[in-house]
Amino acid sequence: MRLKLLLAYLGAGYSGWQIQEKPSPPPTIQGELEAALRVLAGTPVRVHGSGRTDAGVHAHGQVAHCDVPDDKAKQSWRRSLNALLPPAIRVLAAEPAPPDFHARKDALRKTYAYQFWQERNFVPPQLAPFVWNCGPLDVQAMRAALPYLLGEQDFAGLQNAGTDMESTTRHISTAALDILPPCEFYPPHAPLLRLTVTANGFLKQMVRNMAGLLAACGQGKIHPESIPALLAARDRRAVPSVTAPAGGLALVRVEYPQ
Repeated sequence: MRLKLLLAYLGAGYSGWQIQEKPSPPPTIQGELEAALRVLAGTPVRVHGSGRTDAGVHAHGQVAHCDVPDDKAKQSWRRSLNALLPPAIRVLAAEPAPPDFHARKDALRKTYAYQFWQERNFVPPQLAPFVWNCGPLDVQAMRAALPYLLGEQDFAGLQNAGTDMESTTRHISTAALDILPPCEFYPPHAPLLRLTVTANGFLKQMVRNMAGLLAACGQGKIHPESIPALLAARDRRAVPSVTAPAGGLALVRVEYPQ
């Protein structure tokens, strides 16, 4: 039987989604899931995720699939997996899927969120693992940059080295920068900003590079109107902005055909 899993996890402490083939492999989300599934299924089980989140990146709605023995089909997979998994990894839903369902190949769109903390004086400890403490930003300049990132484009300039791709063209359907309400219980402070991006796929660390580019616009280091020329170079070295830290990023949602 093929299982479809909806997962949430804290990326801190894990070397990303994918198992690393090393003599002493570091902990990964996929590795923890496969270890728990092996106990429940009584046999090795390979888990396939919708995408490979990097080390330190979180997820609210990662999707994965795996095949388990038919004679184990009736057990409560969500409850049983959560009893075995570390607290930082939770199965939100587990349901039977068609035998040809594939978490990565069938995905239509993915949505990521990135959070910017602007207040220089303090970072609430409850938020610190989930934000980039980057200081004050010009929201208007960042929003002015967003239209230049929309549509179907070659995003090679926002891809970090490490993965060979046949094509670096992706289609970003929506990108928004929201100002969130002030954090309750804390003194007056600059608001938290959240970038939300939806596309048919993403390149290696593309959203983190996009967040770094937008922050550079918000800091007055890059003019939004220069973005098309920077992307046209198709070279990460031509984009003079940092790769935003992993902790501010989370995979929010993966969409599939009905």
